[in-house]
Amino acid sequence: MLPPSAALDPTPPAPEDASATVSDPDLTAPEPAFTSVLSDVRDATRSEWDCAWVGMEPTFTNPKILRLWHRYSRDEATEVKFFNHPYLLKMEQSVAKAIAKKCKKALRAGSIYGLFDQVKRHEDLDQWGDVRQDVTLRCQSDAAPHHALHVRFGMDPETLEFSIKPVPVRWLYDERFVQLLQELVWDIPQQKGLAPSIAHGGCQFSISAKTYLRGSLLCDDLADKWNHPELSTWVMDYPNCDDRCFRATRRRREAFQRIIAQYWAGAFHPRAIGELVVENAFFDHGFAPAASPPEGLMSRYPSSVGPIGTPREIFQTNFAFARAVRLLAQNIHPGYWQQAHPDSVGYRPDQIMRYSEGNLNRLRIVGEYHVKSGQVLDPARIPELDAPLEQAHLYDEASWENRAQYGRTSARDFVEAILLDVHRAQYLQKFPGVRLRQSLLQDQLHGDAEETLIRHGQEARLDELRTAARKSNLEGSGQRIHSDFIEPEDLFWAAWHALPKGEQAAIAREVILGFTERVTEASTCDPRPQSSSPPDPLAWHRHRIHPILWQAVASDTTTATLQSRDPVVRELARYQQDEALYLSRRPPFDLSGGAGPWVR
Repeated sequence: MLPPSAALDPTPPAPEDASATVSDPDLTAPEPAFTSVLSDVRDATRSEWDCAWVGMEPTFTNPKILRLWHRYSRDEATEVKFFNHPYLLKMEQSVAKAIAKKCKKALRAGSIYGLFDQVKRHEDLDQWGDVRQDVTLRCQSDAAPHHALHVRFGMDPETLEFSIKPVPVRWLYDERFVQLLQELVWDIPQQKGLAPSIAHGGCQFSISAKTYLRGSLLCDDLADKWNHPELSTWVMDYPNCDDRCFRATRRRREAFQRIIAQYWAGAFHPRAIGELVVENAFFDHGFAPAASPPEGLMSRYPSSVGPIGTPREIFQTNFAFARAVRLLAQNIHPGYWQQAHPDSVGYRPDQIMRYSEGNLNRLRIVGEYHVKSGQVLDPARIPELDAPLEQAHLYDEASWENRAQYGRTSARDFVEAILLDVHRAQYLQKFPGVRLRQSLLQDQLHGDAEETLIRHGQEARLDELRTAARKSNLEGSGQRIHSDFIEPEDLFWAAWHALPKGEQAAIAREVILGFTERVTEASTCDPRPQSSSPPDPLAWHRHRIHPILWQAVASDTTTATLQSRDPVVRELARYQQDEALYLSRRPPFDLSGGAGPWVR
């Protein structure tokens, strides 16, 4: 694959033949519109990374918005007042107007960052029927109706949220586009008194599902995240039920482990469960794994790892697996599980499973209902109900969502987080067939957290948590859930504080080493030239590791005896050398002044 920067370079290459004249078609052809790539990006059949897209959801808030949410979030009837509050509507409109104004000023100078030459702002309604703003950027030379960048800005609980998609992955390598994101999406909200934070909203992003439904990439990516629980707890986010870790509880950990094993046994292959048709997707049935799949349906040969057979069979295997993951894994001890009530708009039963560090609820084909708005997806393309399920049937915004992302302090910070996932996926394509790590030190904070508390004499603390959990579960469920099930995030911190300093340092080492390896391996697929010598793959990722882990390693008495070639010691030294810089890249936890849950 050519580096995306080569495809985006606005300067025509010099002719190899010095005698070339101006009539040479390579020299006289007009430069393609920046948006022209959207034809391939929106094509469900184009799976290559050059045609991949991302959806970006940066969020911003301030203390007044948090106070309003606290006042009106008692129940759904009062929540309506929050989403129609004059202050939020005015703020939403003010930010969008400022973005459009800045774009129009740039247009008077020629173009918008050398990328777009048309801008339009209008109001519409989001999937819940609430008012939002839409700033649309286009290229005059590209008349295709869907060839536009939509920068939508609307309300979410506690926050104001952008929705920006589809963004071709190749755009993320273009410094002009990163500058556009910084000046429009980050600078303007902050000029209006808004800011990113850790506790309130996040920077979730999604990547086109079509890109992951080939080979074994989707299963490998899921397994890779299962092997790295630090991503959603210590690194890209902090433990919270909005993006619950795959290993958060023992049952949840086992559910993901089981479905991954079923995938590699061929239990989702159409020769095991039958050929899938459109009806299977429409009515969400027929995706259960086969109890006794035939042997030989999956290959682990380096040349063809994953399902065997035709492109359709490979697609159907991965599609069936993805749809089964929702109900058989994501839905096991999901976040907000007490809220699964038919009368709850925000947390409908079919939405509960999405509260996970990775979410496949958006994997839909044309003709299905949108997961939030309930509208039929692309009705003009609906196939026959008994038509064999094909990749061409995918809705053009079907995606694999990465929810484990807290607020990012800059466009560069966010773009690098996305590209880390992109490059990691490309690395997994080079080295497919991820093996599961059955045991981690971090399991002491997840599925084995109760045992951790008991082992360290914290039975009284465990009883306190159970008493509080029973009260919370009854209140959260409208007196329906009678259980002392403790939220895994509460257990996480209780277990962490119960551990001796040495054991905390051992977990910190596991996290730092695991994340360092992940970033270093992913960097081998980064087409951009290295900005430092020797290369430092963690230059834009070191700040993501929670500061208390660096402190745990630094205060461990064994650290001083380790040699500098130890990778964790080396990373600690680099962190300490520029600690102020790395801390400046982390957003505050709570803009209303609350302390993080890691503070006793």
